Amino acid sequence: MDEDKLLKLIVKGNKKAFEELFLKYHKKIYAFSLKLLPYPADAEEIIQNVFMALWNQRSSLVISTTFNAYIFGIARNMISAYMRHKIREEAYMAYVLENITEYTFITEEELEFKELETIYNQLLDLLPERRREIFLLSRNTGLSYKEIAQKLGITENTVDTQIRLALNFLRSEISKKWNAC
Repeated sequence: MDEDKLLKLIVKGNKKAFEELFLKYHKKIYAFSLKLLPYPADAEEIIQNVFMALWNQRSSLVISTTFNAYIFGIARNMISAYMRHKIREEAYMAYVLENITEYTFITEEELEFKELETIYNQLLDLLPERRREIFLLSRNTGLSYKEIAQKLGITENTVDTQIRLALNFLRSEISKKWNAC
């Protein structure tokens, strides 16, 4: 069927006529689009948009040139619009990357950990000075009870007692403060 007859049927909503025009032109428009666009997926999107526009405008379709010129004109305009959109999108992304400060997304666990760490540090300050020193030597430097005892000139039993008291205090107070939050 010639294009004029197909177009008249398309204006009336004939899907078979539309399908016939699609089959006749989609490869040509794809090849044309692929010459101007970097990715095959972009060219496929243009084909889809061209034929969707043709179908959506079928009731008011007035073609003053050949159908070939008309359909390629639609494709050319859509490619130009697509490229303008991509250029704006890339410029915006470059602007954002250049001007935005780094945002850190903090998870709920990280927030809870920071809160717990703050409570822990506050509670350490409440320990008697000597107990805090013994506890920190054990936890921060990894010294054994024997090494701490030798370093501070006290018995291992004293080190053990002070660490147990510190741990009991910390557990108790953290539990109280944490449950209050």
